[in-house]
Amino acid sequence: MTAPLAPAPSSQPPEATGNPATPPPTRPSPHGWAWAAIGGIVVVAVVVAGIIIAGRNTPSTHPAGTTMPGASSSQSTAATPSTVSSSPTETATPAASASPTVTGPTQVGGWTVEILEYSPNVNDVLAAADHPVVIEGHKWVGVKLRITNNDPDKASAYTDLGRHIVGTSKGKYYEHYVTVGGYKGDEYLVSVPRLYQGETGEGWLYYQVPGDFTPTGMAFEDYRIDPDDPPETFILMPTTD
Repeated sequence: MTAPLAPAPSSQPPEATGNPATPPPTRPSPHGWAWAAIGGIVVVAVVVAGIIIAGRNTPSTHPAGTTMPGASSSQSTAATPSTVSSSPTETATPAASASPTVTGPTQVGGWTVEILEYSPNVNDVLAAADHPVVIEGHKWVGVKLRITNNDPDKASAYTDLGRHIVGTSKGKYYEHYVTVGGYKGDEYLVSVPRLYQGETGEGWLYYQVPGDFTPTGMAFEDYRIDPDDPPETFILMPTTD
């Protein structure tokens, strides 16, 4: 009796049973997180830089020379300086340093001073003097003063009272300190004797000035107060014909 043949082994793999195995989840690489962080930092840096640049290029709404709100005086924007000339010839009108411009009898330290008269041309007077003054090519003007000494000490109206004439020439400020030298006319202020308290003297002063000189007034100083830097008092010149 022939034995039954055993079945031949199958070439097909046995059929898998149950659910297929689920692959493990993929975890991001540490290198990926690093690049993502760097990219975020770069973006933030670009945005901040753009804001700063835009702020610098934006013109200020505060005008020059004004103080911005909340800023101290040391942080204020510097004002544009005005141009001021240091030369007195640029000023059209004189400036009195101690008292306002006045007319009539005026207190000047321990003196009372009054301008009585102004003469725009005294060339003939000086040319006819016993010791004639050189006139050719020059213009001389005269100012007559009345001066009273109010101080207890005896003093000279010519040497103890400083003065200079003030006006304009060529449209600019002009002043002249030196009077005619060597002139000894009886009407000249130098001829007035030293004055006691309460005494008054009158006399003329003569000044050489430019041909187009226009007077404004005279400045006076009492040298007995402070010989180095006495305060000035400015008195307007009376109207001339």
